[in-house]
Amino acid sequence: MVVRRLESLGLIIGPLLFALSPLFWIDGHYGVTGGLLIAIAAVPWMYGLIGEYNALRPRFPLLSGLWMLLVLIGMFGTVAFGLQGVFESVFGITEFRSLATFDIYPLPVAIVLILAGPLFPVALLSLGAMHWWTGLTPRWSAVLLVFAAAAFPVARISRSVPVAFIADLVMLAAFCVVAWFAWHRRDEESI
Repeated sequence: MVVRRLESLGLIIGPLLFALSPLFWIDGHYGVTGGLLIAIAAVPWMYGLIGEYNALRPRFPLLSGLWMLLVLIGMFGTVAFGLQGVFESVFGITEFRSLATFDIYPLPVAIVLILAGPLFPVALLSLGAMHWWTGLTPRWSAVLLVFAAAAFPVARISRSVPVAFIADLVMLAAFCVVAWFAWHRRDEESI
């Protein structure tokens, strides 16, 4: 029960730290503080998502395993994007120079940023679908998760602080609901 409660807290702390990151963006870029918040947010968020995996695994053994793989790869991409912002700021790399460097290393960039990054919202979309089917949370909560998953890439692509902050608040709200139900989930409901 203690671990499940800690996992529930991770589902709040991770998205909360992530939601704070746009407040520290500099001209649409993550910067040191914003990027660091994104990278650090991955740890408690991932811990909480492991708890959701444990609740989903008995109902969807194969699907939940594939979902967890998406989560891990997507979270890797999320951390990479955050650290990219940190290192661009620390080393004074301009956007033009950063993009030019991507031309030199097309395969690593494709793997780390272009493939891994978008898998996180796909994983969140899948989580919403699995919550819809299992009833681990009310259906409106599953819809909120799906909406948050769709808003996530829009917010990042736009590089608009208000858009990102609103999208991140929707994400935080969705995960607060998931955390609430995970916190109150009985052990037999997880099986």
